[in-house]
Amino acid sequence: MPRFSIIVPSHGVAGRLGQALDSVLAQSFGDFELIPVCDAAGSPAAGVAAGHAERDSRVAPVHAPPSEGLAGARNAGVRAATGSYLLFLDGDDVLAPGALAALDARLAQTGPVDVLPCEHERVPWWEGEPTRPVAPLLERAPAGAFAPARAPHLTGVRLPAWSAAWRRAFVAEHELVFPPGWFTDVGWCGRALLRAERVAVSRRVLVRHRARRQGDRLRLPGAHHHDLLDQAERVLEEAAGLGLPPERSGPLFEQLFAAVLKTAAHPRRLPSGRREFFRRASALYRRHRPAGFRPPGGSLGVQHRLLAAGSYEAFAALRDTRRAAGR
Repeated sequence: MPRFSIIVPSHGVAGRLGQALDSVLAQSFGDFELIPVCDAAGSPAAGVAAGHAERDSRVAPVHAPPSEGLAGARNAGVRAATGSYLLFLDGDDVLAPGALAALDARLAQTGPVDVLPCEHERVPWWEGEPTRPVAPLLERAPAGAFAPARAPHLTGVRLPAWSAAWRRAFVAEHELVFPPGWFTDVGWCGRALLRAERVAVSRRVLVRHRARRQGDRLRLPGAHHHDLLDQAERVLEEAAGLGLPPERSGPLFEQLFAAVLKTAAHPRRLPSGRREFFRRASALYRRHRPAGFRPPGGSLGVQHRLLAAGSYEAFAALRDTRRAAGR
């Protein structure tokens, strides 16, 4: 059984897939299997993956139809994986040099953990220096392995799936799968952190995430932003079923609705259907608000109160006023 199974979806990134695969094969730590997930045998990405498989027996391509999206590709990779820990690497990103050795060393320190969130760097596709994101969620976490109750702010809502290691037996035990649609990381990471019993963090950079000039695809305008509410609802329903204590349900609720309110207050992300998004978010807010939850201060707290009241007109007026003041 290899130490790591590294799953690399490749749809739409055939031109950069070779760099992603090379960044794995160049690692100083070699106990891994590399699973590129390609659309079909004749696709451009499949040709790249097949060439790497001919040169290195650790490369084992699998296929998933593009209609299943990113979630389907990752789930296909999980089904094929045999390693102790799962890693997800987007086909246009790269592993940082020495990342696997550092990850193995950290796991040797902590012992088996269900989830190990890591740092990452943003690297522009064009010219520019990499920037290491501020990661207060990791900086505030305990040093060793711990139960999630000791770090309730680690909800998974802000964690990219590719910036962590996931114990494969834990994933299988709880039948974790990436849910369909956009914002699939929210559904996967949120549910996983609800179920995890032992967590540790690594402050070493695992992935160099290549930022596009036009920004993250999830931030582009379109109806796909409604999927954020689907993912939030999945996580909140599961949290309700587990009966989380307020010290854990409060941070989860606040972080989910920080993301929801950021979308609701950004008119360019929702060129149409803004009122419907707000109406549904308001119903979700009232249904799942934890007992005793206190909204944050400042403008965000005002948005919380307007969402709870279902006051779309007032919310839209506040949004427009803030945008005019910013200009």
